[in-house]
Parts: sequence; structure tokens; C-alpha cells
Amino acid sequence: MVTTCTAGPPSGRTGWPLADFVRTVFRALPRADQRRWADVYLRGLLCTPGRKTMKRLAAQICGEPSAGQALQQFITSSPWDWHTPRSVLARLAAGRLADHVWAAGTFVAEKKGDQSVGVHRRFVPGLGGTVNCQVGVGLFLTSPTEAIPVDWRLVLDGTWRQDAALRRRARIPDAVDGGSAWTCALEMAAAADTAPLRERAPLVTDLTMTGDLAGDTGVPAFGGGEFLVRVRPDHPVLEHTRGTGSSPSVAVSTAEHLIAEGGARSRVALSVYDDGCGPVEVRSAPVHLPGQRAAGAPPRRYRLLALVPPGESEQPQFWLSTLRRRDIGYAFSLMRRQRLMRETLDTLEEDYGLTDFEGRSFPGWHHHMTMVSAAYAYRRLRPGTAERLTA
Repeated sequence: MVTTCTAGPPSGRTGWPLADFVRTVFRALPRADQRRWADVYLRGLLCTPGRKTMKRLAAQICGEPSAGQALQQFITSSPWDWHTPRSVLARLAAGRLADHVWAAGTFVAEKKGDQSVGVHRRFVPGLGGTVNCQVGVGLFLTSPTEAIPVDWRLVLDGTWRQDAALRRRARIPDAVDGGSAWTCALEMAAAADTAPLRERAPLVTDLTMTGDLAGDTGVPAFGGGEFLVRVRPDHPVLEHTRGTGSSPSVAVSTAEHLIAEGGARSRVALSVYDDGCGPVEVRSAPVHLPGQRAAGAPPRRYRLLALVPPGESEQPQFWLSTLRRRDIGYAFSLMRRQRLMRETLDTLEEDYGLTDFEGRSFPGWHHHMTMVSAAYAYRRLRPGTAERLTA
């Protein structure tokens, strides 16, 4: 018998009963037992301190660790569709949040062994070395004060993309490529923009942690969407010059080198950086990205922004932009969304079990991530929080 979640929302408080939330978000699950275990798993994520293993969730909510086998079955083996609950969460978030902006963020889950789905070795700049890990990408719908996770992708390296036996064992669908974090972010934002938002929202993301590169690949799928992406100082770029046409002859440079060597076309000295972090100089230059493109197609144009603080205590930041609005204040407002999203990712890891899934199946990973999203959304989108969320 499932016990009451004593660590959940205080009794008697005006709000959204968890059972009603589960019925709303997971109503598409075809079987009653699936919806029941969704309720149990969600309560476990909300109530269990520390690591969110199946046994610990079951012991916290059901009073017996043996129920962990049923949770394991629900997450790793039960064939329920995770797309519909995520769409419901996106619609709930869109209805509660104002001034929509998409923010995508990567996270790294270090793993032991090679059995976890998507695990591979890679150099992670944010960790300062090569680690055995999973790399996930989350898409968040943000307001100026909130970031709600609504979709997830698992980055797959070459082995996971090409080894048919490995993919079958992990139950990875043939249509799933799981390429770079950049293409995952663009694809999620493009798909999510089919939700009933008032207008296509811009996308902001940061690729510096995992070392992924931004490129023209995947940009057409995003249509006319605007984006702002933070890149590493060594990100390859081509300076846009008159006469480059569709076959630029200029040498490939890096973001840092181009700015340092005076390639910037404009410099705007600002006395205050957003959030009162101090003065910063903003430099910008029109650039292209190296790589293949369709024959006869002109190179896609981007604007490289460099945020250069005074002195040597902080390193410059480099951003690629397709924003049509040129005022730097607007770009700063999007950068704040990215920081808000990163804070939310940290909270999801610390309090909601973001990196605690140990299963070997691709559907299992997506089921777990859907439950993590639902748990966080329940806490942040309950009635009574709307005034704070949209303020």
C-alpha cells in the first residue's frame, strides 16, 4: 500500500494536490498501474533526501525497499510514451510564465563502468579533464524569474550512434541520432515551438562546459528562430569581410584571436554590467562558421560578442548571436536567463535526482528525466506561485 508523502506540501495549504497534478500530467499513460507508479515515483523524488535510487524511493514512500522492483519495472521496462507528459508540462509552464525564452543547458553525469546508456569518455572543460560520463541536454522554458525543464536529450558519441548491437541492447530507436549538444538544443527548441506559445521564442545556451561546437548544422531546422550561444575562446570562426560571398577565402581564426587582433568592427564601453557585476567592454564582429554548406549557398552570418572585463581577474566571455535586436541590454537579459537555467540545473542535481539514474535503457533514462521535470514543475507551478512567477 502506498503511504502518504509526509514530506510533501504542508497539509491544509491552498495549492494543487499532488494526485491531481499526476492525473493531469500523466493522463495519457494507458494503464492504471502505470499512473499509480508515476505517483509513487514522483512522491519519492519530492520526499526522499539524498540519492534518489529506486530502493530509497520505494522505502521512503512505500515503507519497503522491495517495492523498488516495481519502480524499476515502471521506469526501465514499461513502454509508456514520455513525449506527451513533457508536452503537458510545457503547456502548463507556458500558461504560468511570462516573457518566454528557451534556455538549453548541458550537464555531465560521471559514471563507473560502461553499462549505463550513453556512457562514454570525453574531455570536459568544465571538469578540467577526461571523464567517463553521460552528457544530457535540457530545454527550459524561462521567465525573468523561473526556468522550468520541459524536454531532454542524451548526447551519444560515435560508438553509441554506430554500434547496432549496443543500440539494440539499450533500446535506442533507429531514428535517434543523439549528436552534439548544439544540435540537440536546436532540435528540442524547434520541436517545442510547436506548443501554443504566443510567438517563436529565442534560444539561449552555453556550450563551454562540454566543449561542443556551434555550427551551421541544425540551424535550418530552427527556422527563423533567434539564438544566443556562449562558446569557448578557441571556437573556430571566419571573419565576415566584404567580397567573401559563398566562398570565403579568409583563414579560420578563433573567437579570442579575432577579437584580440582587432577584428572587431565595433566596440562599446559599458560602465555597468548587468546584475551590478562591474564594468565591462563589449566588442563585436560579424563572422561565419567554418564547415560544409550547400553548393552555391551564401555563408550564414552571425555576430560574435566579446564581454571583456577590466584587468585580468576574470576571463572574457564569447557569444555567437543571430538576434535581430542589436541593443546589448537585450542580449544581457538573455544571458541572465542562461544563468537562471544553470542554477535550476544545479538544483535538479542536488535535490531532484537529475544524475541518479543508473539504468541501461534509453527509454528508462527518458522516463526518469520526465519524472524529474514533473517533480520540479509541481513545486514551482503550483497555484499560489503564479504571482511570483510572472512578476
